[in-house]
Parts: sequence; structure tokens; C-alpha cells
Amino acid sequence: MKKQINLLICIIAFVQAYSQTTNKTTEPCTDSIVQNTKGEWVNTEGFSKVTTAQKQEINSRLNVLHNILLNMFPSQPVGVDVKVNRSSQTGFFGATRKYSYNLDNVLFYDYAKTLPIISISYFANFCHHKCIGAAFHRGKSWANKDGIFMHINDFSYLTTGPPPDDDWTINGLPVMMLNPVMPEKWKGYTVYGDSRARERVILLHREGILPYIPVTRKQYLDRCIEYKTRLHNKLIEVFKQQPVRSAEEQEKEKKAKLDKFQKQFANDEKKLKANVDYYLSQYKTDQQVKDERIAKAIEIRDRDLKVFTDELEKTTHEGLLDSPAIIRVWYYTVPSVFETDPQQGSMLITENPDYIRKDLPVYVPQFMILWWYWSSDWYPPYKVFEKTFYQDFPIKKLQAMIDK
Repeated sequence: MKKQINLLICIIAFVQAYSQTTNKTTEPCTDSIVQNTKGEWVNTEGFSKVTTAQKQEINSRLNVLHNILLNMFPSQPVGVDVKVNRSSQTGFFGATRKYSYNLDNVLFYDYAKTLPIISISYFANFCHHKCIGAAFHRGKSWANKDGIFMHINDFSYLTTGPPPDDDWTINGLPVMMLNPVMPEKWKGYTVYGDSRARERVILLHREGILPYIPVTRKQYLDRCIEYKTRLHNKLIEVFKQQPVRSAEEQEKEKKAKLDKFQKQFANDEKKLKANVDYYLSQYKTDQQVKDERIAKAIEIRDRDLKVFTDELEKTTHEGLLDSPAIIRVWYYTVPSVFETDPQQGSMLITENPDYIRKDLPVYVPQFMILWWYWSSDWYPPYKVFEKTFYQDFPIKKLQAMIDK
């Protein structure tokens, strides 16, 4: 009975939500109706582990961006509903990790040391109206990527984390990939993103210090050599531990195979000889197979490691050991160990815990990431919003919020 009541509640909630976001029209829904219908701003929030006073302080800072957007875009935006979400959670910027394996041999980590800081987010999702069949649907009934997002004291939106099975840390800090740099700048800021996608990101921080520390080429090469050696040696050890059958058991199997040929080709000496000769030429004992596998694995390991040891020698000769490591793929040479074009590769970094000022309240923005996305290639109203954003957004107002 309880399950039936819960199901009924869910159905009622769905019907109510559907009726609130579906507009009945006297004529079939068209692109013109969708793109010219006025929308609204919809506000939600998800604050976690903050006091009432901290929430007020956070909102006073988020209101800076919110009021910017209200001044830039109409109170009734056309063709979209703007879904605003404010949220906060415990911040883990600059937190050190301690890796270990659980009983299932799966790598996991605990935070060994965290900093007193709160991670804060503001999302303004510009959710387009659309037709479903003949019915007009409001944008607030779903979410998409289009819009403007601000992340405070949280670096994850500018980086790609390490592979899930990788425990590489420097001073306890996990190594990550910084997003590639775009060729253009925006209002004087470096733009990060992917030339094949529409996401664009900028980093706002205090002058004179970066919230990240580049990983050097030497640090990366040392890690590659250690990582590859461990990986290959683990496979070699697996081959070494493989059991082999006794010589008597293998000889018995061999004799049975030859006896079978004798019976199968008893009336054809030529075919008998051909099959016996071929079998014997290919025959290997279990120990021979095992030794060959080990030898091949060692050969592959040495060939793989040589790429990185050669690069280490080359980098040393060129005096580039302390240069930032920019790569395309973790631990592989695609097409070479290092990428010299920051637009094609990603700089390896760790977060910089020394960047965080401990004398400031935990909710104060110490750095910010502004992220935006517009599907202006297929939805005309987005072109207007995108143009307005690029031309009129007062980025200096956000920059002025740092440490305040």
C-alpha cells in the first residue's frame, strides 16, 4: 500500500509539473511560437553544510553575478526560461589525498588534509522552449548546457582529473590536466576550452600568484618511467607465475596427437608426413611458451621505457627539465611525449594549496571560474544572448570580488 501511495504522489507531481510547463495553443506549435514566447527566471538553490549567516554572505556575492545578468537580459527573456541554481558544499581545493586499495583491489583515496574553504556555484541555464508534437513546452521542464555558470573556490571545472586507477600525487596533491588554451582572448583573459566544442572557460584569480602549480617535464618523465616499469613488471610477473604441466603429461598429449594422425591418414603416407612434420615444427612445451611470453613482455617493456628515457636525456640536454609538461594523452606518445602547442595539449598541474588565504572567511571568493556555452548554431535566440554576453558582460565586476 505504501508503494502505491508513493507512486500516486509521483504521478500527481509529474502531472502538475507537466501542466505547468506545457502551453495549449489554438494552433499547432511552430518554431516561430517557440522562439518568440516570453519566458521567466526560475530560482532554485541547494546549499549544503553552511550556516544561515554564511548563506546570506554567499548570496550577497552571488547576487553580483545575478544582477549583472538581470541587467544584461530582459526580465522576461524571449525563447527561453532561465533556470538559476545557487549551491554550496564543502570545498576540497588543495586537499591532499592518501591512496590505498580495498579488499576488492580497487584503488580509492581518503583526504589526508583539507583547507578551510567552501565551494560555491551559480548556474544560469538558458533552457529553450520547444515543440513536442503539436504542444508547446516551456524550457523550465528540462535542463541543458546553454548558459552562464560561475564556480567559486572550485578548480574541477577547469581540469580533467587523473585516470581512475592512477595514484600519482606530488606532495600529496593529485596531478590533473588543465584544459587546453584557446587561440583567442576575451576581455584580456586567457580562454580555455576545446576548439571542437562550444564550452569556454576563464580563470579569475588574485594577481601575483596562480591557484595551480605546473608539473615539470622531469616530474612527468620520472613518473612515466616509474609507472610504465610497474605496469610492465606486473604483467611479466603474471606470466612468471603461470603454471606449466609436467613433462610426462605433455609427452602423453603429444603422443596422443601423433597416434591420431596415424589413424587418420593410415592410407595416405604423403598426408601423414605433412601433418606430422607441421605439428612437430610448431610444437612447443608449456615452458617454452612461458619463456617466450616472458621474453616478449620484457622486450615490449624495454622498448616502451626507451621512449621515455630517451626523452629524459633529450630534455636534459636541451635544458627543459623544469619546463611545464604539456601532453595529449597520459603516459603515451601521441605523436610525441610532449606537445609544444598549448592549444593541442593539456598542461599537467596540481592545485596550489599556498594560494588559499586562511585569514579569510571560508565563503570569500579566492578564485573563480566563469564557464559559458551557447548553441547559437541551431537556436536563433541563443545568438542574441551570446552576442550580448560577449559584448556587454562586465568581467571586471567579478574580478573585483576576489578576496572580498
